[in-house]
Amino acid sequence: MPVNSKTQTASRRARVGALILAMFMTSTSVMADQRCADPGDQSHFEVTALKTELMVIALTCEERDRYNAFIQRYQPTLVEVNRGFTNYFNRALGRAGQRQLDIYITALANSRQQGAQVLGSDFCPRNRILFEEVAALNSPADLAAYAAGKDLVPVGLGACVSGPAAPIRQASRSSR
Repeated sequence: MPVNSKTQTASRRARVGALILAMFMTSTSVMADQRCADPGDQSHFEVTALKTELMVIALTCEERDRYNAFIQRYQPTLVEVNRGFTNYFNRALGRAGQRQLDIYITALANSRQQGAQVLGSDFCPRNRILFEEVAALNSPADLAAYAAGKDLVPVGLGACVSGPAAPIRQASRSSR
Protein backbone atom coordinates (compact mmCIF):
# COMPACT_ATOMS: atom_id res chain seq x y z
CA MET A 1 0.00 0.00 0.00
CA PRO A 2 1.60 3.31 -1.06
CA VAL A 3 2.14 5.97 1.59
CA ASN A 4 1.62 9.55 0.49
CA SER A 5 3.24 12.61 2.02
CA LYS A 6 0.04 13.56 3.89
CA THR A 7 0.00 10.18 5.60
CA GLN A 8 3.68 10.47 6.47
CA THR A 9 3.19 14.01 7.81
CA ALA A 10 0.17 12.98 9.90
CA SER A 11 2.05 9.98 11.26
CA ARG A 12 5.07 12.12 12.07
CA ARG A 13 2.88 14.71 13.83
CA ALA A 14 1.18 11.98 15.86
CA ARG A 15 4.56 10.57 16.95
CA VAL A 16 5.90 14.03 17.84
CA GLY A 17 2.69 14.84 19.75
CA ALA A 18 2.89 11.57 21.67
CA LEU A 19 6.55 12.22 22.47
CA ILE A 20 5.81 15.75 23.71
CA LEU A 21 2.94 14.46 25.82
CA ALA A 22 5.07 11.67 27.27
CA MET A 23 7.88 14.10 28.09
CA PHE A 24 5.46 16.55 29.67
CA MET A 25 3.73 13.84 31.69
CA THR A 26 7.08 12.56 32.91
CA SER A 27 8.26 16.03 33.83
CA THR A 28 5.07 16.80 35.72
CA SER A 29 4.46 13.49 37.46
CA VAL A 30 4.62 15.33 40.77
CA MET A 31 1.58 17.33 39.61
CA ALA A 32 -0.56 14.27 38.82
CA ASP A 33 -3.85 14.07 40.68
CA GLN A 34 -3.30 17.49 42.25
CA ARG A 35 -6.08 19.95 42.68
CA CYS A 36 -5.48 23.62 43.14
CA ALA A 37 -5.69 25.08 46.63
CA ASP A 38 -7.51 28.07 45.16
CA PRO A 39 -10.94 27.13 43.73
CA GLY A 40 -10.60 29.88 41.10
CA ASP A 41 -7.37 28.38 39.80
CA GLN A 42 -8.96 24.91 39.75
CA SER A 43 -11.88 26.32 37.78
CA HIS A 44 -9.49 27.77 35.18
CA PHE A 45 -7.98 24.31 34.64
CA GLU A 46 -11.43 22.71 34.37
CA VAL A 47 -12.95 25.26 31.96
CA THR A 48 -9.80 25.16 29.82
CA ALA A 49 -10.05 21.36 29.67
CA LEU A 50 -13.72 21.63 28.65
CA LYS A 51 -12.91 24.15 25.93
CA THR A 52 -10.14 21.88 24.66
CA GLU A 53 -12.43 18.85 24.69
CA LEU A 54 -15.03 20.77 22.67
CA MET A 55 -12.32 21.85 20.21
CA VAL A 56 -11.24 18.23 19.70
CA ILE A 57 -14.87 17.18 19.22
CA ALA A 58 -15.37 20.01 16.72
CA LEU A 59 -12.34 19.04 14.66
CA THR A 60 -12.83 15.28 14.88
CA CYS A 61 -16.60 15.20 14.43
CA GLU A 62 -17.08 18.08 11.97
CA GLU A 63 -18.84 20.23 14.57
CA ARG A 64 -17.08 23.53 13.89
CA ASP A 65 -20.31 25.55 13.78
CA ARG A 66 -21.32 24.28 17.20
CA TYR A 67 -17.86 25.04 18.58
CA ASN A 68 -18.02 28.56 17.15
CA ALA A 69 -21.46 29.01 18.75
CA PHE A 70 -19.97 27.88 22.09
CA ILE A 71 -17.09 30.35 21.75
CA GLN A 72 -19.47 33.19 20.88
CA ARG A 73 -21.90 32.48 23.71
CA TYR A 74 -19.21 32.11 26.37
CA GLN A 75 -16.63 34.56 25.00
CA PRO A 76 -16.54 36.92 28.02
CA THR A 77 -16.25 33.95 30.40
CA LEU A 78 -13.59 32.28 28.26
CA VAL A 79 -11.57 35.49 28.03
CA GLU A 80 -11.67 35.80 31.83
CA VAL A 81 -10.70 32.13 32.27
CA ASN A 82 -7.82 32.54 29.82
CA ARG A 83 -6.62 35.62 31.68
CA GLY A 84 -6.82 33.80 35.02
CA PHE A 85 -5.12 30.71 33.60
CA THR A 86 -2.26 32.81 32.20
CA ASN A 87 -1.97 34.69 35.51
CA TYR A 88 -1.83 31.41 37.41
CA PHE A 89 1.07 30.09 35.30
CA ASN A 90 2.93 33.40 35.52
CA ARG A 91 2.38 33.62 39.29
CA ALA A 92 3.34 29.97 39.91
CA LEU A 93 6.21 29.69 37.45
CA GLY A 94 7.56 33.19 37.05
CA ARG A 95 9.40 33.91 33.82
CA ALA A 96 8.82 30.35 32.60
CA GLY A 97 5.07 30.78 33.04
CA GLN A 98 4.13 31.54 29.43
CA ARG A 99 6.33 28.78 28.04
CA GLN A 100 4.94 26.23 30.50
CA LEU A 101 1.39 27.41 29.79
CA ASP A 102 1.97 26.76 26.08
CA ILE A 103 3.39 23.32 26.88
CA TYR A 104 0.44 22.51 29.13
CA ILE A 105 -2.14 23.61 26.53
CA THR A 106 -0.40 21.53 23.85
CA ALA A 107 -0.21 18.50 26.14
CA LEU A 108 -3.88 18.95 27.08
CA ALA A 109 -4.95 19.05 23.42
CA ASN A 110 -2.77 16.04 22.59
CA SER A 111 -4.20 14.11 25.53
CA ARG A 112 -7.78 14.83 24.48
CA GLN A 113 -6.97 13.92 20.85
CA GLN A 114 -5.38 10.65 21.91
CA GLY A 115 -8.52 9.88 23.90
CA ALA A 116 -10.52 10.45 20.74
CA GLN A 117 -8.27 8.10 18.81
CA VAL A 118 -8.61 5.39 21.45
CA LEU A 119 -12.41 5.55 21.20
CA GLY A 120 -12.26 5.56 17.40
CA SER A 121 -15.70 5.55 15.81
CA ASP A 122 -17.37 5.70 19.25
CA PHE A 123 -15.84 9.09 20.05
CA CYS A 124 -18.27 11.31 18.14
CA PRO A 125 -21.51 9.62 19.19
CA ARG A 126 -20.35 9.64 22.84
CA ASN A 127 -19.14 13.22 22.94
CA ARG A 128 -21.29 15.36 20.63
CA ILE A 129 -23.76 15.67 23.47
CA LEU A 130 -21.37 18.05 25.24
CA PHE A 131 -22.38 20.74 22.75
CA GLU A 132 -26.05 20.22 23.61
CA GLU A 133 -25.29 20.33 27.31
CA VAL A 134 -23.30 23.59 27.22
CA ALA A 135 -25.95 25.15 24.97
CA ALA A 136 -28.61 24.21 27.54
CA LEU A 137 -26.87 25.95 30.45
CA ASN A 138 -28.94 28.81 31.85
CA SER A 139 -26.15 31.36 31.70
CA PRO A 140 -22.41 31.72 31.17
CA ALA A 141 -22.08 31.80 34.96
CA ASP A 142 -22.99 28.09 34.98
CA LEU A 143 -20.05 27.08 32.77
CA ALA A 144 -17.51 26.63 35.59
CA ALA A 145 -19.76 24.33 37.62
CA TYR A 146 -20.58 22.33 34.49
CA ALA A 147 -16.87 21.97 33.64
CA ALA A 148 -16.07 20.88 37.20
CA GLY A 149 -18.63 18.10 36.96
CA LYS A 150 -17.16 16.72 33.74
CA ASP A 151 -13.74 15.82 35.20
CA LEU A 152 -11.86 16.54 31.98
CA VAL A 153 -8.46 17.52 33.41
CA PRO A 154 -6.28 14.51 32.50
CA VAL A 155 -4.88 12.72 35.53
CA GLY A 156 -1.40 12.71 34.00
CA LEU A 157 -1.42 16.49 33.63
CA GLY A 158 -3.02 17.43 36.92
CA ALA A 159 -3.81 20.96 37.99
CA CYS A 160 -1.58 23.47 39.77
CA VAL A 161 1.90 22.90 41.07
CA SER A 162 2.88 22.53 44.71
CA GLY A 163 5.95 24.73 44.52
CA PRO A 164 7.44 27.33 42.22
CA ALA A 165 7.96 25.27 39.07
CA ALA A 166 10.25 22.66 40.58
CA PRO A 167 8.96 19.65 38.58
CA ILE A 168 9.11 21.37 35.20
CA ARG A 169 12.45 23.10 35.69
CA GLN A 170 14.09 19.87 36.84
CA ALA A 171 12.95 18.17 33.65
CA SER A 172 14.35 21.02 31.56
CA ARG A 173 17.76 20.66 33.19
CA SER A 174 17.87 16.90 32.69
CA SER A 175 17.15 17.17 28.99
CA ARG A 176 20.29 19.18 28.28
